[in-house]
Amino acid sequence: MAQPIIADLVIRNIGELLTMKGVDDPVVVPAAGDLGIIKRGEVAVRDRKILYVGAKDGGSYVVGPQTMIIDAEGKVVCPGFVDSHTHAVFAGTREDEFLMRQQGKSYAEIQAAGGGIVKTVRATRMASEEKLREALKRNIFKLSRYGSTTAEIKSGYGLNTEEEIKLLRVIKEVALETDILIVPTLLGAHVVPPEYVARRHKYVELVARDMVPMVHENHLAVFVDVYVDQGAFTIEEARDILTAARDHDMPRKLHADEMADDRGAELAAEMGCVSADHCIWTSEKGMKAMAKEGVVATLMPGTVLSLGRTKFADARGFIEHGVPVALATDYNPGTCMCPNMLLIMALGCLHMKMTAEEVMVAATINGAVAVNRGAQTGSLREGKDADLLVLDIDTYKELPYRFGENFVRYVVAGGGVIKAPKVFKKKYFQEC
Repeated sequence: MAQPIIADLVIRNIGELLTMKGVDDPVVVPAAGDLGIIKRGEVAVRDRKILYVGAKDGGSYVVGPQTMIIDAEGKVVCPGFVDSHTHAVFAGTREDEFLMRQQGKSYAEIQAAGGGIVKTVRATRMASEEKLREALKRNIFKLSRYGSTTAEIKSGYGLNTEEEIKLLRVIKEVALETDILIVPTLLGAHVVPPEYVARRHKYVELVARDMVPMVHENHLAVFVDVYVDQGAFTIEEARDILTAARDHDMPRKLHADEMADDRGAELAAEMGCVSADHCIWTSEKGMKAMAKEGVVATLMPGTVLSLGRTKFADARGFIEHGVPVALATDYNPGTCMCPNMLLIMALGCLHMKMTAEEVMVAATINGAVAVNRGAQTGSLREGKDADLLVLDIDTYKELPYRFGENFVRYVVAGGGVIKAPKVFKKKYFQEC
């Protein structure tokens, strides 16, 4: 007779257990039924994986003397949030630019005053790897305290081969020290660095012919991303870089249509990108192209709010055209220093007219699909990573209603409890 399996962790007395039906694929038009809600459920974890998820007393596992028991006290348990677009490795801050924007200064004026992305590039190039590692650990902690158990993290503040490799190396090293699932992305094509402005074609060649092959050879990134914008890269330049990524079998992403309809969404579909991100000005043609090719629209309302703008991405249009929508923070030092996925989800409801069901799906399984991790995380079923949250609310419908409040009580990432009431696991996790 087989020996019963002893659970490492059991979460009991769950009021609403949101499983997302345990799916691996994105949900385009979610309703309450797609959340896979189990009343009075429980979850068991063994060896960092979900051992059981279902009704109370329905599992065949046993509780041993070393099993950790969490009493959810009738509250909500859901998958950990997937923050599928961040720029979390950087040095320095740019709060002065935030204040300049409130005074009506344009981006060109901010750049002329020494600000913009290049300000962060200067600070990041000067920072040691040790300083960047510690800064990244702090930033990951900030993301996790609001419920993110997976984070995509981009380079992009090095803007030459040596510095971009340095940033990706830092991301890889820190990923080994945390239970948070980290997905690294090469964003060598963030903007054209000042030293290449007069010969930008040479920089495009550097990214496509030097950075991409080196990053691929050394397994430093999962994705290659390009920022298409009037102040960044053209459609043609982005196509060259994305083609190089495709030639090296690297999945692709695209910053698309943030400031204008630059046809970025159409390029993302053409190049087989996993996601197109921002998508504030995406046309109906772009939406249809994304739907046809299965491109996820990663929307980031926090950036719009931080920039003081009023036009948000058309989430309803994407959903109605059959495009899966993910939500992310865009956490970065220039345009969105907000690590709070709870707030981002509330903004999705308040400013993009998404439903509570839609933002829950967008922050979990759709985000996981946007980083090619749908089979690993983003929903709760046996065998997937034990990434989940205990939320101090009685129903998921309270989530957007109680915006601004952090009601994440427990964070379980990779089977480890990294946040509990006044208990933090890593040395860089401090009580808050």
